[in-house]
Amino acid sequence: MKNLKLNTPCLLDEFKEHSNVKDTLVSLIKDAKSENMGWNNKTNESYGDNIDRIDWNDSLNYERPWVKYIKPYLEKQLNKYANYLGYSDVIIKGIWFQQYNKNGKHGWHIHGENYTGVYYVTFNNKCGKTELIDPLLQDKKFTINANEGDIVIFPSFVIHRASKQTTNDIKLIISFNIEFKDIDPLLPHKIDNLQSERIW
Repeated sequence: MKNLKLNTPCLLDEFKEHSNVKDTLVSLIKDAKSENMGWNNKTNESYGDNIDRIDWNDSLNYERPWVKYIKPYLEKQLNKYANYLGYSDVIIKGIWFQQYNKNGKHGWHIHGENYTGVYYVTFNNKCGKTELIDPLLQDKKFTINANEGDIVIFPSFVIHRASKQTTNDIKLIISFNIEFKDIDPLLPHKIDNLQSERIW
């Protein structure tokens, strides 16, 4: 088997609207319904989950008050990423919040659609970090050094987790799946005359 190595984008960026939307967003999420359906499996230290509040089962309901509030801001930011990567459009295909208190964690997992993302709403350097495993480097773990107000996106097939909270700080994130739709119509004109490189 040959590995045809391609660079797979993982983007980390400051969400420009964070300081403007944070207080209202946190208030709306505080009032939102949450669920507890198997998200507190503490028996498996490496894989199990311990999420204090989550509304994943409602992830396709875009009429939730907090979603209606933040979605237009997120879409504007995500379209910036789409343009940067050579796509013409992006669609949010699921969005939910997750809140972690002390000992909170989310075990190794993957997502659907072609990209997934995290918006760090309430977060500091003592909070459990997002960790990734490159499928071609399974002996190496990568830690995302995000700050509050950052957004990270990466391909949904990348295995990742939220590492364990060790302090009483509250970590609140918004997770979402996105699908890039269509390529930038100018992109083929840019690359048609490029020299092709063999990758094996």
